[in-house]
Amino acid sequence: MTDLFQYLPLLLVAFGLVIILVSIRGIINGRRFVRQAQRVQGVVSDVRTRFAGQGEHLRANQWPILTFTTLAGQEITTEAATASRLGIGHETEVLYDPQDPTTAVPAENAGGSYGGIIVGLIAVVIGVVFFFGFWDGGSESGCEIQRPDGSFESVACPPGIGIGG
Repeated sequence: MTDLFQYLPLLLVAFGLVIILVSIRGIINGRRFVRQAQRVQGVVSDVRTRFAGQGEHLRANQWPILTFTTLAGQEITTEAATASRLGIGHETEVLYDPQDPTTAVPAENAGGSYGGIIVGLIAVVIGVVFFFGFWDGGSESGCEIQRPDGSFESVACPPGIGIGG
């Protein structure tokens, strides 16, 4: 069990790196969407609430239903691709994909955020700190004995005693 505990910091680092990579991908995709999207005025015509989690961890996310007219004159009503706190009747700038106008987001929610990168970096830093706190540098001798003259000598630890035992 102690050996497993030594690898938990590495798992934390790996988890943090995955969060960072997924967040960077989301930011890149969001910025790509913003560059190719068409901008029009729209209104939140309805809001759908979705719940995630259970018990005290239950969270509600609101997904606005956007109604707008494309630059080609097509009237579109679609659920936004991102959650938002915009209420019914709120006028907002809408970004939509000209190839698929049902893919739309309120302009204020476009482009992604850096929150995931920050969380990932925190996980990596904590994992690295714990890793070096538990790592014995690959040394087999984690024990010392005190000689009669008061000096110390490094020796191999008996089985079950010391670091990594």
